[in-house]
Amino acid sequence: MKHGILYAAIAAALGAGAYYAVQQKNADAAGTLTYVPADTLVFMGDLEPASWKETVSPLQARFSQLFAGGATTSIQEIERLQNEIIAKPEEWNDGLRFIFGLYAEYVTMLTKGTINPQDLGLADKLDAAFYTVGALPVLRFKLENEANFDKFITAAETRTKAKADTAKLKEFSYKRYFFNQDKQPVAFAIAKKDGYAILTLDLGDMVPTDDLSIAFGITKPAQSLKQAATLDKLVQTYGFKKNSLGFINNELLVKTLTRADSPLAKLLDKISEGESSKSMAEYRTPECQKDIEGIASLWPREIFGYNNLDTKGDPIRFDSTFKVESKDAATMASLQKLRGFIPDYGSEDKSLFKAAIGLNVDELAPVTTELWSRATKAQFTCTALKDIQTSLNMTNPSMLAMGTAMVQGLQGASINLQELKLKNNATEMPAVEQLSFVASVSSKQPQQLWGMIGMASPELASQVQLPADGQSVDLPIPPIMELPGKIKLGLYGQHIAVFTGDQGAKFAASLAKQPLAANGFYQLGLDYGLLADMAQFGRNQLEQANKANATDELSATSGAEATSAAPATSAATPTETAEQKEMTQVMTMLDEMRGVRLLTSMDFEKDGLTIKGNMELPQKK
Repeated sequence: MKHGILYAAIAAALGAGAYYAVQQKNADAAGTLTYVPADTLVFMGDLEPASWKETVSPLQARFSQLFAGGATTSIQEIERLQNEIIAKPEEWNDGLRFIFGLYAEYVTMLTKGTINPQDLGLADKLDAAFYTVGALPVLRFKLENEANFDKFITAAETRTKAKADTAKLKEFSYKRYFFNQDKQPVAFAIAKKDGYAILTLDLGDMVPTDDLSIAFGITKPAQSLKQAATLDKLVQTYGFKKNSLGFINNELLVKTLTRADSPLAKLLDKISEGESSKSMAEYRTPECQKDIEGIASLWPREIFGYNNLDTKGDPIRFDSTFKVESKDAATMASLQKLRGFIPDYGSEDKSLFKAAIGLNVDELAPVTTELWSRATKAQFTCTALKDIQTSLNMTNPSMLAMGTAMVQGLQGASINLQELKLKNNATEMPAVEQLSFVASVSSKQPQQLWGMIGMASPELASQVQLPADGQSVDLPIPPIMELPGKIKLGLYGQHIAVFTGDQGAKFAASLAKQPLAANGFYQLGLDYGLLADMAQFGRNQLEQANKANATDELSATSGAEATSAAPATSAATPTETAEQKEMTQVMTMLDEMRGVRLLTSMDFEKDGLTIKGNMELPQKK
């Protein structure tokens, strides 16, 4: 194993642990939050209890086959790695062995299809959080049954023969598994204190002893996240649920670049033996500290959480928000001018796939120029930022206006696929059995836009003209593939639409009632049933092709041996190829995902860049 994989494994172990803990929810966040420093770089956790049985168990039940199937596949990889440990023990230190052991034990549990927190010694309502103490990542969770937790840890050690070293901090004992023991030792550390399990890293003298003491809960932080009421403010400001929320502190993160005395900067300096300080010296002048940290203060953090979490309804619903917060009112006001039109087809929109970009092309050049001008004229005293300004001055965006003039008035473009079914045959170009979709472009001047399209494609312009408002005409389509119906071109208000199928025609006509308002920037939606159908079609095509090939080979063999051997009475049953096995695994996974619908969107708001995700999962019947 390479060193890169080693450190990736460290990050993966802590990250996976954090995700696992966050998904299990808090029983009494007041407990964990008192151990979390208010100045943590990152936080993922909860403010109030949420039951594993009520939140995660429904998902496990919904995807039990997926969990079990995926875990079964992983068991083969686990066996391969265990054999590698035996064959190449020198490449597997105790830290890697232990992390792999935890993973292997967890996957083994997954083969049952579900995981109960009690099996790991945890409560149904788990008091847990992932955060940082200085440069140390920490995962802390409350234990309900320490014996079960110890059993899980022992099983991980036994599986890979990982050896733990017992260390002491003051009078407190903890276990550590070394990744290396050179002049800068690194170890994976586990401790139990006050009914909590704590997972972190022991970095020796590369971090202050006080940080490890705070991580283990021996010493309380100067100010805790609970005292700062940070999570309470997130809930009040953004309407988040009180579980599964968090943030990344950009202001503290930037100080890794600008301040040699920041915890992460100190760690990087020791790891690199002083090289990081040399490379960042230009950013650590008083001038750069003021300018760069000033910029960071305008974009202070990323925040995330659920606005809706309903696992009891049918479908199960998850509505989440990720936001890059901004206090730069001028920049956000400029970016909001770029927002354009995204169609809304209402409650009837059960599309298999949709994508839309809402972009006010008329504002693209002015906004880009405005942002460029603001960046190049900002009063910086930091030499590094001045150098960036010099580079920007060499790329004037004014030429962008010439390109956007060709599509003046354009406000957005979209596609919405409602139905798609392909005929199962073995031809190279499959026939479409059922199809319904609508694609649209929206413009303040749709006739002028169509004229520009005609200039770009004279052949199209000679064959079809843009119909009158509310009307549609057949659109000539080259006979590339067989289609179930005509493709239509229509004009509806300020929207040019290309569509087919009953639902496509209905959605196209509804555009006439939708005013050209700036209502968004980007949207993408997917019904996983579409992927399952496409995979099933591909599987059928593969099977038919394999059968045809087998028949051809049998015929050729029979012809060649006809004069010297008796004709075969039966053909041997062909074994499943690796390609077929992989296709079967993919089909199993996608069939389990049928009915799952995902919608994501991105938009510019007054207080920052907002990304929203909405997921629907039908309850398992």
